[in-house]
Amino acid sequence: MTAEPLSAEPLPADRVPADSLPAEPLSAEPLSAEPLSAEPLSTEPAPEPPSVTEPAPAADRDPADRYADPKTDPNTDREAARAEARVARRNQLTRAAQWFAGIEGDPYGLLLRAGPDDPARHEEHVRERGPLYHSAPLDTWVTAHRAVAEQVLTDPAFDGTGPDGTPVGQDDLPCRSDLLALDRATAARLAPLTALGGPLLWAQEENCVAQRAATYARRLLDGCGEHFDLAEDFARRLPGPVLAEQLSLPDAAHEEFARLLPDCRHALDGLVCPQPYATARATRAAEAAVAALLARHLADAGEDTVRAAGVLAVSAAETTTVLIVETVRRLRARTGAWERLTADPARAAEAVRETLRTSPPVRLEARTTRDETTLAGTVLPAGARVVVLLAAAGRDPAAPAGAAPLGLAPDLHFALSAPLITVMATAALRTLAETLPHLREAGEPVTRPRSPVLLAPARFPVAKRESTPCAS
Repeated sequence: MTAEPLSAEPLPADRVPADSLPAEPLSAEPLSAEPLSAEPLSTEPAPEPPSVTEPAPAADRDPADRYADPKTDPNTDREAARAEARVARRNQLTRAAQWFAGIEGDPYGLLLRAGPDDPARHEEHVRERGPLYHSAPLDTWVTAHRAVAEQVLTDPAFDGTGPDGTPVGQDDLPCRSDLLALDRATAARLAPLTALGGPLLWAQEENCVAQRAATYARRLLDGCGEHFDLAEDFARRLPGPVLAEQLSLPDAAHEEFARLLPDCRHALDGLVCPQPYATARATRAAEAAVAALLARHLADAGEDTVRAAGVLAVSAAETTTVLIVETVRRLRARTGAWERLTADPARAAEAVRETLRTSPPVRLEARTTRDETTLAGTVLPAGARVVVLLAAAGRDPAAPAGAAPLGLAPDLHFALSAPLITVMATAALRTLAETLPHLREAGEPVTRPRSPVLLAPARFPVAKRESTPCAS
């Protein structure tokens, strides 16, 4: 089940005086004449906005100045409000374009809509259209083929920047993550900093991380009641303390770091799917708070180390959460699979690897060509957007036997965080199998709306035992 919250809050564009709105014609924006109400209303209550440290604006403050520093020049305040209004409107129009592409039957548009239907069906429709499918409504090239996917993820021609070196994040998708806006050259430079035994992480080997993750996992499970939310009460709370310890943050900073990190949960989905505007702003504020905390405590290690820590933390936290929950869900859905794991918890690594292959926590990755290049026999111009459907590529029947999972792309942010994600998820799954062998579902799982990249769980209710004894 997927809950799409109702985006009814007024945008900043509605609050800026008419004489201060941008003078450029609105027709330059795509779909500017289309209504934005085609998206079905949710039957689920809208989730509370993530908790962030950004102060709420005063009720009596001029709405046009809500994003500006009151100490700055009023004209600067007004210009900042206009810029924010344009971003908010573009955010809404981009989402509308994705929604209407789905209405036209475009399988990539249907994937980005992230509706309640199984995304695997749309991924297979892309595969049926050949090694490289052009989503005309969204002007995006999409592949579900393993060989093509590997080329996109390893060929320098797809280096994550636009034509003429346009920086990542400064494209037509608004409200992108600042911490995850890095190209391959930057990722390659930062990756050694986050290697086990490197200058940033405390642990020297995977087994040490696994042991510490298991310790924190047991503490979390001990604090959960008979019924709890596997996603929110366990999987989403585990990465924070583990990463804080691995980054050698002082004990006094652990609680704040662990509190802020889950508020960055929308960053990866926001790379391809515009989030509700309030959510996007809250995510940016949470990211800024995480970056500031890391800068305070790691500044002596150098600017690159601080940036590497931020990329590692934001890319690892929610991805680990999704990998844990999805692996449990898959095991519980197959007859006898959970029981086989509880009988031999050492099989946790195998279960995580299988999830990474067929139902990975990151289902799609977008790249951009810097120069004209040829892919699957098609000449792509500079600046062409290419999307790899990782889950579909992992299921490709033409893939070599025993091929490594593609669930965490080897470039960009996951070049820094993939090993820790896998270790934390494996340790968490093994701890669940050892501690709660009779774990069962206790309600209907709900997938977070606008989560086509992660299919992230909004909630996953479970109980610790098969049945609760009746009171005598």
